[in-house]
Amino acid sequence: MVFQTKTYVIGLLLACLLMLSCGQRNTGITSIDVNVEALPLVHGEDIVGLVSDSGVVIARITTKVQDTYSNDTASYWFFPQGIFVEKFDSLFQVDARVWADTAYYFDRIALWQLIGNVKLENTVGTICETSELFWNSREPPASMQAIYSEKFVKITEPTKVHTTIGFKANQSVTKYTLYKNTLDMEIDEANSAEE
Repeated sequence: MVFQTKTYVIGLLLACLLMLSCGQRNTGITSIDVNVEALPLVHGEDIVGLVSDSGVVIARITTKVQDTYSNDTASYWFFPQGIFVEKFDSLFQVDARVWADTAYYFDRIALWQLIGNVKLENTVGTICETSELFWNSREPPASMQAIYSEKFVKITEPTKVHTTIGFKANQSVTKYTLYKNTLDMEIDEANSAEE
């Protein structure tokens, strides 16, 4: 009985000491207020991913950083360190390549917003360069509403260069309409070959 009483008293003293040591101790930790809605739902780095529409792969994305944001009113992907996109045709052949410094993809409406040093290149040799470009991936491939911009655009074809303020085009930029054409320039293939 004496042994049990000593064990009980020692256990009770240890419990009191533990409670006292945890009770009034200042750990130097303060609370931090965080706006949870401002944080990404998903963050990824060094990503290569596929984009599909109705189960059909339409593009491959390569990016250093992708953040996904979602709330009741909006849902979008953000690519703050640039993006490279290869767009596929119906036979899964690359029919366009796109580079941009920054990009947003609004998944509920399937709309891409590409910003800063945007370059689009198709398989027939047309290169489109601008500071902002929109791509509505839900539009049919031949729709002239699929790709558009209201900014200054330079379109280089194998034999011509167009500059314009604003344009719209089909998904592979093989057909396009210029809004405010500012300059058309023929490229002399003979002089280009000599240089």
